[in-house]
Amino acid sequence: MRRNSLEKKNKEEKMNLIMNVAEKIFVEKGYEKATMTEIAKRADLAKGTLYLYFSSKKDLYFTSVERALSTLLRSIIEKFSSCKNGFEKVVSMGETYVSFSLEYVDYYKLILNYETLEVHFDDKDPHVKKAYEKSEEIFKLLVSSVEEGIKDGSIDKRLEPLKIAMVLWSEITGMVQQVSLRETLYEKWTGLKPLQIYEYYIEVTKKMLASLS
Repeated sequence: MRRNSLEKKNKEEKMNLIMNVAEKIFVEKGYEKATMTEIAKRADLAKGTLYLYFSSKKDLYFTSVERALSTLLRSIIEKFSSCKNGFEKVVSMGETYVSFSLEYVDYYKLILNYETLEVHFDDKDPHVKKAYEKSEEIFKLLVSSVEEGIKDGSIDKRLEPLKIAMVLWSEITGMVQQVSLRETLYEKWTGLKPLQIYEYYIEVTKKMLASLS
């Protein structure tokens, strides 16, 4: 029993090592230019060892993406515990996404790479499907939070949940991406630090969502 437990622990540690190294390479080079050869070399493992854990680069990539999205989802749900209504949940999701991009930089960049990937994959593939489902779960959480806010009176009832969720999703991902890529330029133009821009966006979002009743 003890031997099996030790073997399981060693297997998990090796899998995490592979994923940690792979994530950095996927962030640095993107999915298409990353190779299993380089991942194995940086992890100081035989290339064949990688294939004991992941059947292909694609499986390794989407398993890593799913781990990053799961971390984001857990952070969102944890923050929900202190929210009193739908309005606060929606605002909290925006704040959590910003915090996540600053705290989990590699995870954030990996998700960004995944969101902007031009390569199309078969969504029936189990690894691809898991990542897509995790993204959908986060989006549906945003939609349900908007619906909750409209129902409890904290969000303007004239807003359409699906449409406003799509707008908010696009705004926060686009804004964080632009600010992270053009931080120096935007500070030169406006004198604003990234956090100041994020905080102002949250304030604008609050005003847009707030119930007028």
